Amino acid sequence: MGKIKYILLFPALFLLTQCANVVAPTGGAKDITPPKVSEAVPANRSTGFNGKKIEITFDEFVTLNNANQNVLFSPLLGVKPDIKLNGKTVVIKFKESLQPNTTYTIDFGDAIKDLHEGNLFKDYVYSFSTGDRLDTLTLAGKVLNADDQKPVADCFVTLYDSERDSLFDLPTRHAPDFITKTDKDGMFNFHGLPGKSFLVFALNDVNANYYYDMPNEKVAFIDTLVNTVTDSISNSINQNLILYAFTVVDTTQMLLEKKLVEDGLLRFVFRQPARDVNIITPSVLDESFRIVEVWSKKSDTLWWYFTPNVMDSLRVNIQYDTLINESTVFSLKYKDTKQRPSKTTSTLKVSNNLRNNMLMPGEDFILRFTEPIIEIAQNPLVFEKADDYGMAYRLLTPLGDTASCTFNLPDSVFFSIRGRTNDSISVRFKNAIEKDLGNLFITVVPPENTQVVVQLLNSRKAVVDQKTIDSATRVEFRQLLPEKYQVKAILDSDRNGQWSTGNFHKRFLPETILEYKDVLEVKAGWDIDLDDPWELK
Repeated sequence: MGKIKYILLFPALFLLTQCANVVAPTGGAKDITPPKVSEAVPANRSTGFNGKKIEITFDEFVTLNNANQNVLFSPLLGVKPDIKLNGKTVVIKFKESLQPNTTYTIDFGDAIKDLHEGNLFKDYVYSFSTGDRLDTLTLAGKVLNADDQKPVADCFVTLYDSERDSLFDLPTRHAPDFITKTDKDGMFNFHGLPGKSFLVFALNDVNANYYYDMPNEKVAFIDTLVNTVTDSISNSINQNLILYAFTVVDTTQMLLEKKLVEDGLLRFVFRQPARDVNIITPSVLDESFRIVEVWSKKSDTLWWYFTPNVMDSLRVNIQYDTLINESTVFSLKYKDTKQRPSKTTSTLKVSNNLRNNMLMPGEDFILRFTEPIIEIAQNPLVFEKADDYGMAYRLLTPLGDTASCTFNLPDSVFFSIRGRTNDSISVRFKNAIEKDLGNLFITVVPPENTQVVVQLLNSRKAVVDQKTIDSATRVEFRQLLPEKYQVKAILDSDRNGQWSTGNFHKRFLPETILEYKDVLEVKAGWDIDLDDPWELK
């Protein structure tokens, strides 16, 4: 039967082929080739330039994308030249006299594409010299965020000649000697440099003046001078500079927000931990009007939970040294400006401390609430407060030592300060045992005289556990849920137990964060015991 089908289909295919021969051409394959330079006047890498104009002609029609922003001249020019497109030719006209005996580079970045398909003519650098020789040395590297190691794109990287006076003050007051920009991968390249040493500085330039003068500008620097290298392949290994970008933390205390965010909830947000800020209600409050203060983990946010519909307004005084002195009258009638559909306010949200439906060894069963509890109705179960705010309660009634347990709670047992109560809850879980979990052991060797914070992160990048060490130590992470983990190390130079950012004005680099080379998968009932020490360098 298969052979018969084959014989019948063959004439049909022949007819279709014949029909295809009379169809008009489709125009061929899509053009994926970027444009090419067919001529440059003067030629690229020429010397003795004394003109006012450069013309670069391509083999096809091109477009210029935001040339004033994307095309960089190095050294910087006092007045931006005209950059225009004339057919297939990019024309650059200078508006000032150029420095004598100087090599200039023009980095076109992502500015040039072909007209029809938008193929990018990427990373084209045109160079010329006003003297009789062309500087050809290079520097290259990448810029990464100091905290998460992700590349920083579209960041200016600048060089300052080491022979200039007050070198480390220059990035805050003057334009650089040379400039380039990072690509989407954080990579940067300098071409046409003289044989000198430089201060290397990177800047996310908020106000487009090429120097660091805004507190919210992200910066990076190398605290030693860097020498240029030759552009030969043999020296490419030396072009591996890594700059770690950071934003300076303003340590001045400031009240950032004071707001009624929900019915029965005020929020105060500060720039810095604010336990020493004085926040009071000067008037005598109604006896039925309760306030429960809840601080964030970093103590920079304070929530006031209160009983709704008792008072229409509340005056609050906020004072801190001479920096904060505010008196505000809040309307306590909350209005939902987003006009969302009305939702019931009687249900109290409840969670627990189970992980993967297991109660971890040595832990008690705990209920967590989204707002403070002020009353517990009589019921067969016994609870005690498990935090300072009444937002977590520990179960004291035994549920048994069996592998499988069931927790049942009727509705309307817990009552919150805002009048909410719980729905009925039924949770079935197991008590985790050794075969359900895994352990991870890794020997970490810090640099000499350096405190290190070793962190274990889960697949969601959340810190599961951390240990602080200051000498070679076998770090143990026990009773882990089966999943993939990453180990990080913070070189804690200021010994505050956490990662600290840098400060260019004080010449502080951000603390180094190192990642262990492998992602480690913990399996139930198994240990990962790494033989080779992790030497932090």
